[in-house]
Amino acid sequence: MGKRILVLGSSFGGFNAAMRLRKLLGGAHEITVISADPLFTFIPSLPWVALGWREPSAIQHPVAARLWSAGIRHTQDTITRLDPAACRAIGKNGVYEYDYLVAATGSELDFAAAPGLEPDGGQRHALFTVEQALAVRGALERLCARGGGSIVLGNVQGASCLGPVYEMAFLIDTMLRRKKLRGKFLISLFTNEPFAGHFGVGGFGAMRRMLEDEFADRDIECITNARLAGVSPNHVELEGGRRLACDFSLITPAFYGSHAYMGEEGLANPRGFLLADEYLANPRYPNIYAVGVSLAIPPKEATPVPVGVPKTGQMTEVMAMRAAHNIAADIQGGSKARGIDFSVICIADAGDTAFLAGASPLQPPRNRLIHKKGALFHYMKEAFERYYMAHVRYGLPIPEISL
Repeated sequence: MGKRILVLGSSFGGFNAAMRLRKLLGGAHEITVISADPLFTFIPSLPWVALGWREPSAIQHPVAARLWSAGIRHTQDTITRLDPAACRAIGKNGVYEYDYLVAATGSELDFAAAPGLEPDGGQRHALFTVEQALAVRGALERLCARGGGSIVLGNVQGASCLGPVYEMAFLIDTMLRRKKLRGKFLISLFTNEPFAGHFGVGGFGAMRRMLEDEFADRDIECITNARLAGVSPNHVELEGGRRLACDFSLITPAFYGSHAYMGEEGLANPRGFLLADEYLANPRYPNIYAVGVSLAIPPKEATPVPVGVPKTGQMTEVMAMRAAHNIAADIQGGSKARGIDFSVICIADAGDTAFLAGASPLQPPRNRLIHKKGALFHYMKEAFERYYMAHVRYGLPIPEISL
């Protein structure tokens, strides 16, 4: 009898898990993807959308048709509660039963962490959706038309998605220099990390010095070990009393996993991130697999200000492939793959140059590290975006990246 496999989410984790499951299982089992968003969005390119260097149509594609073409059902819905004992996912529009479930729902943003943190479309901004990116674009255009001001970017206490703030600081600097306006703006960056480039994983070797030099060369103030106290119309205030004048702010909040996973003992931690064993399966409910941001990964060491462990798109994709492999092994027999022994590689763009960072494994001590800077990596990131969107649209193969 065929199994019912439910995949929650259709971004990097959900899309790739569903496609790999169909490839591994053939047509004997039912695969359904449920996602709130009908579009796949290449999230790493949102900073380029915010700068006006990319239009949304270049980084988005309707996901349903692509899934249906592979024999995968798609339903647009928002899951509000998981009932793991009954093997049911409850959504706003329906109830969905399953034999196996892949949780790849991404994150919920904790804008309640500090007063005034939630984006207002005027001075206060975040960068996690196309709509938010377009709001950032409009605000920066207005600021440039004004001819000067103060720009503050930051990562709040507990934040884990730390790289985009670095990217946006460098990209805004590059954009202003091209417009011959850099001398009219102050740019400050604060972060919960103990040092620049810690990224929740202890840093990437000499990347710390590379970033510190870059901030110095670009006249960008970088404040580490920072806790956000609140955001007002004209200032960003840090705990300890430091106030940063602000005409534009872009601040990354901490994440929840999903409120849908909370309240079930043994399923998730208090912030809604799913607990999982070395094979990405939940120990209490082993037919539930966690992928990407949905997975609870505790920091290896405590920091003065809480810093979360990142889950990049590449990491999420690797987890999706391994979760799919392990579900297929559960159904068909065979050995399972450890899901948490993965490497990470990412490119942080600065417009006129870029930084390549990689580590194997993710957290130290490591077998290998990569940290390089150069304009070549900017073009590599552009090329990868185009290839990945072709993968989503047309099915071009994406190999698993290893270091």
